[in-house]
Amino acid sequence: MLFMRYFFMRHRNVLIIGSLAALGLVIALGVILIRMTASPPAASPSGVLWTLTSLQVNGQTHQLIPNVAVTLTFHEPSHTITGNSGCNSYQATYQQQNSQIRFQDFAMTAVGCLGPEGVQENLYMQALSHAETLLVSANAMTITGAGGKDILQFSSSQP
Repeated sequence: MLFMRYFFMRHRNVLIIGSLAALGLVIALGVILIRMTASPPAASPSGVLWTLTSLQVNGQTHQLIPNVAVTLTFHEPSHTITGNSGCNSYQATYQQQNSQIRFQDFAMTAVGCLGPEGVQENLYMQALSHAETLLVSANAMTITGAGGKDILQFSSSQP
């Protein structure tokens, strides 16, 4: 009888230890899977001077005017942006949640821009005001809006 009791207690302990080990393995694998499938945090565009490299509005790509820099800088603490649209300086506030972004409360200087510079400025500001998503990867930033028909691509010389 004593032998049987010893045998069952030992067998029960082995089962408990084995079950705990299996449970620990399941938890560890779950944590690994969650980390692997979770989106990495988006790189921050803040404090970087971004220069427009491509402009697409309403699904049509527009040639950028050479030597007319269109820029954008995010100021994270104040949730504002500033930049130059090619003719005028501008600023706005923004709201961002993950990759979703929205610009509002635009203000611009009032320099009259005629010709191609004025057209480019209008197209750029139109696309920026319809922004929906923001993607930053290394030295590249893409802002997409209007159901994917407006695409602004920027580059930065900063790492």
